[in-house]
Amino acid sequence: MLAELLRALPVAVLVGTMPGYFWARCLSPAGDRVELLAYSTALSMALVPTAALAQTRVLGTGVTLPVAALSAAAVFAGGTAAYLWFGRPGDDEPLPASPPAPWSAYALIPLPLAFGLMLATAFGLVSGVWYVVGLLVVAAGIAGSVASRGQVRREPSRDAPGSRLRSSLWGALVLATLLLVLLRGYWGPVRYDWPFIRGGDQYSHAVMSGLMMTEGRIDSYLIYPPGFHTMTAVISRLSGLEPLEIFPVLAPALLVLPALACYALATRLWGRPYGVAAAFLCGLLLVGPYESFAEARYPNLLSADFLIVTAVAALIRVYTSPGARSGLLLAILGSSVVLYHQVGSLYLAVLLALVAIVSVPYLLLGGQRKGATALFISLTLLGLFSVFYAWDTYDLGRLAAGLLGGSDTGAGGTAVAIAIGSQEPLSLEHLLATTSEPVAWLGLLGALLATGEVLRRRVRTPQALAYLTLVLWALVLFAGSRTSYSGFPQRFERDLGIPLAVLAALAVVGILRSIHPSGSSLAAIVAVLAAALAVAVVGIQGAQNLKNADKWSPNVVSAEVAAAGEWLGERNTGGNLVVTPYLNDHVPGSAMLAMGGYTGLRSYTQERLRTPRALPPSGKEPLLAANKITYHPVGERTEALLDRYDIRYVALYKTYPGVPWRAFDRAPQAYEKVFENGAVIIFSPRENPLPRD
Repeated sequence: MLAELLRALPVAVLVGTMPGYFWARCLSPAGDRVELLAYSTALSMALVPTAALAQTRVLGTGVTLPVAALSAAAVFAGGTAAYLWFGRPGDDEPLPASPPAPWSAYALIPLPLAFGLMLATAFGLVSGVWYVVGLLVVAAGIAGSVASRGQVRREPSRDAPGSRLRSSLWGALVLATLLLVLLRGYWGPVRYDWPFIRGGDQYSHAVMSGLMMTEGRIDSYLIYPPGFHTMTAVISRLSGLEPLEIFPVLAPALLVLPALACYALATRLWGRPYGVAAAFLCGLLLVGPYESFAEARYPNLLSADFLIVTAVAALIRVYTSPGARSGLLLAILGSSVVLYHQVGSLYLAVLLALVAIVSVPYLLLGGQRKGATALFISLTLLGLFSVFYAWDTYDLGRLAAGLLGGSDTGAGGTAVAIAIGSQEPLSLEHLLATTSEPVAWLGLLGALLATGEVLRRRVRTPQALAYLTLVLWALVLFAGSRTSYSGFPQRFERDLGIPLAVLAALAVVGILRSIHPSGSSLAAIVAVLAAALAVAVVGIQGAQNLKNADKWSPNVVSAEVAAAGEWLGERNTGGNLVVTPYLNDHVPGSAMLAMGGYTGLRSYTQERLRTPRALPPSGKEPLLAANKITYHPVGERTEALLDRYDIRYVALYKTYPGVPWRAFDRAPQAYEKVFENGAVIIFSPRENPLPRD
């Protein structure tokens, strides 16, 4: 693993971070190195695939080595030129805003009770008390907004005495947090998975990345945005590693990106203590991003848990410092979500629509015409970039014509119509488990505090809009997780934790700040108790998540399956492959396609065949053909399908329920057995079937 990591990591940094460095210096506000790293990575992920896709469309090729090298170099050169020409943003960037004032003793009283119940639940002493915890948190949030001990001063500037030592301390804490996040990601895979990686979706992503490298398109396999697969293709070309070799060494590192983005957002809002808290809560407590990694849903993780967060941070900068640079930064980062994932695009579209409805009139009524104009232009530019990215993927031209003329809306419209109402939401208890209870309740507390600050007019207009944006973001995801009409309620549920982690940082640091020597003795006692219990709840959940990361995963291919895939890859001369829908209880048959270097035929279970939202762009016909061949190895219909789809091999997982692999073995006139081990048996259809005895 070390050799592959040393080979892939420098290329990943070269492609995924460095090209956007000077763009970040030119467009993003002056901040610390961690903020700069977050923006630089986000801009690289937005611009490098765009440059590569533009070349593939013009040249009519896939992502070749020259295309990959030129894409990264062009983005880096463009950023360098922009930085040299325009320089960095001015030094008048507003400081982080004042957080809510510390609570009074009466406002703090419900919190020790709530955290005590959380601790009791964690140790198995009580159960089913989540609604009591929720009521206590709501009571504390309302009381905290009403009863506070007066305003506090703004966070000290970066030039204040002692700021260098303080900066070093916070830098060490965020570094320690990121190292723990890396430990959480790599611990289990290094112990159990290597040379593979857990999850099932990475095999489809490997197939699509291969298509980007050879054809420059993936629409023959899935209706899917090409950003992630283009980025993977660029890294693959420059490193010389295949996608299935890249994922095991780099995928665990993706968990760092949501923590980085939450740090950048919270730091920009309130200062570095809040950024460190947000990074810790996101990286070590949230279950959703780790589930996305463990299930190999990498594009979802990058879009919903990283790019959207940086886009919201850029949006907040438009509130505080409206101008061309902040607007362009928002447009680039926001539209890049469309390039990576369709569900993340849905989140962002709904959120930005609400932001436009609320914020533009708010600014106009407040007499801030410049801010309203800048926000409107930024959102318009973001929309134009998004249409550009989505046009080809979702066939927007045909979709618009179909909606206007009442005709066929194309693949994009069909996919949307199929998804709506097709997935039921899970229970609230499941939502709490996926988010993690400490983040869920602390996030609710932070949302109540932020809302109270706005309602009581304790904050200026930019900060009020920032708070409203955070709360709307959480509400959009919560509402989407509660209804099947969102199309993806379980995805909404999984990604709800990100805005809650940022809001939870506001609550956590607020509780710690309430330990104030100038307060009453009662307030001090309650504050210390609340802070101690809050730290205990957060620490126990973080330790439990680290412990859970050191577990074996069933979503990993076995050595025998891998041997069969390697055998197929060495003998791939074209054509197609038929494989059973699954290669154990969790790993899909697409793993064999990816390892063998094939794009079809995909194979579905009977249940998935009856689920319209699961069908690929090619429709049911190839799936039914694979099903027919698998279950009925001989016959005129099967022979016709073998010839029509140019089937070179049939790979069967021996213990897959209902697959009559022995029937293939009993038909030597039609098939030749070419490979067999304890798990997989592979047959090659004879070009000229022998006559039956």
